[in-house]
Amino acid sequence: MAQSTTAESEEMHPGTSQGVRVYEWIRDRIIDGRLPTGSRVREREVVEQLGVSRVPIREAFPRLEAEGYIRTVPHKGAIVAPMEAVDVAELFDVRASLEPLAARLAAARCASGVSGERLTEALSLAARALDVHVQGELAEATSDFHDELVDLAGSRLLQDLMLPVRGRVKRLFHLANTPDDRDLHHEHQELCDAVVKGQVERAGALALAHVEHSRIETMQMLFSSDS
Repeated sequence: MAQSTTAESEEMHPGTSQGVRVYEWIRDRIIDGRLPTGSRVREREVVEQLGVSRVPIREAFPRLEAEGYIRTVPHKGAIVAPMEAVDVAELFDVRASLEPLAARLAAARCASGVSGERLTEALSLAARALDVHVQGELAEATSDFHDELVDLAGSRLLQDLMLPVRGRVKRLFHLANTPDDRDLHHEHQELCDAVVKGQVERAGALALAHVEHSRIETMQMLFSSDS
């Protein structure tokens, strides 16, 4: 039975390794909440659902842990990593350092003639997601916009540093998702404009202001009832 399921899955995802498929399957369920915070990620359930051996599962787990989706706990195994107030605050602290840097580097590259078309396209897709009001689509589009900004920065080291941050940010965008956030999109518009025009210092300042604004709104949304 497992062999049949594996074959069907390979037909649906040609050219994708089993380890990558396992990673994506678990990651997507953590992001959309089907695997809630603190729940165990059981190898047996993944085997039964995907029809794979335990080898690709054990290949996927280190990547999931490095990107902040799971945490290995003694005597429990892999659990969905918490997103408590301290975790979110730490994430914003790191974003406040790295994202303005990404914005300045991206703007400097645009000033030197590198195209910002992909960033502009990501902004357009976010605008469409804002208009259609589909749950989760704006979170995905927002995450894609931030990813494009880091890619446009053109720094391999920065991309490596952002790798464990990106997963946490994507998950946070889904947790604190609002179906109609015009203020967020307006900030992205201004940031994109500064980057594409090559305005280095303005881009950095706008990125920092955006992170700090997001910090306030996210902490209030997720933890305002905590005391």
